[in-house]
Amino acid sequence: MKISFLLFTVFFISAIGFSQQRVGLVLSGGGASALAHLGVIKALEENGIPIDYISGTSAGALIGGLYACGYSPAQIEEFVLSEDFVIMAKGKISEKNQFLFRDADRSASAISFSVSKDSIIRKSIPLNVITPSFLDFEMLMKMGHVSASYHKDFDHLFVPFRCVASDVAHKKSITFSSGNLNEAVRASMTYPLYLNPIRIHDTLYFDGGLYNNFPADVMYSEFDADYIIGSNVSQNASIPDERDMFGVLVSMTTTPTSFHLPCNDGLIIFPESN
Repeated sequence: MKISFLLFTVFFISAIGFSQQRVGLVLSGGGASALAHLGVIKALEENGIPIDYISGTSAGALIGGLYACGYSPAQIEEFVLSEDFVIMAKGKISEKNQFLFRDADRSASAISFSVSKDSIIRKSIPLNVITPSFLDFEMLMKMGHVSASYHKDFDHLFVPFRCVASDVAHKKSITFSSGNLNEAVRASMTYPLYLNPIRIHDTLYFDGGLYNNFPADVMYSEFDADYIIGSNVSQNASIPDERDMFGVLVSMTTTPTSFHLPCNDGLIIFPESN
C-alpha cells in the first residue's frame, strides 16, 4: 500500500486544525482494487484523523458501509478476503452454509429464444452470471441488524454514510440515506451481467459506478464536511474493442465520472493495492 506523501504533509501542517474540522471520506468503485481503501482508512486512524462522514460507490460502498456499521479495517479485510466471501462472490455456497440453501436448477442453455405473435425472434439473456442469494444473505447478516438498530437512518450509523446506485430506467444516480443498509450497498455494487439488478420500492438498481463512480458531489451536498478526502482506485473506461461485447454493453450504459472534488478544501489519494 502506498499513500501519497502529500497526505501526510497536509496532516502534519494541519494537525491542530483537523481536530476541529469535520472530515468526509469518499470511496470510489474499483472492484478488487477497492481493498486499497482499507489502507487509507488505516492511515487516517493511525494519524488521528477523524472520519466523520463516508460516501461510497460499488465496492467502495461495501467497504464504506461495513466501516459505517462499526467494523474495523482489520475485520473488513478479514471478511472480504475470507474463503467464504470469495466463494459467495462466485455465486457458490460454502460448505458450512449448504444446509441453508437449495441448489438452483441448472440450465443447459444460457440464451433462450421465443417467437412473439408478430414472429419477431427475441433473445432472453440472463441478467446475472452468478447466483446472488448467498452474497445477499451474508450482507444481511453483516449489516441488517445494525441498520435496524438505528431505525434504518444512515445518519445514525457509527459513521454517517451515503452510497449511490444507478436507476437505469430513468438514467440517473440515486443516493441512499436510509432504508435497509444491506440492500442499498447491494444495489450500489450490482455490476451489470454479473449480479442481477435489485428492486427497491419498485425501482431496479444497478451498480452506482455506471453514473457516479466517485461520489464526492454526494459528500459535498449531503454532509457539512469541512474537509473532503477522496480515495480513488478507478478511472473512466477506455473505448472497448469491437469484439468485446461485454465491454460495449457496459460502455453504452456508463456515464464518464468526474474524478475531482467539488470544493477547495480537500485532496484525492490514489492508493495502490499490493
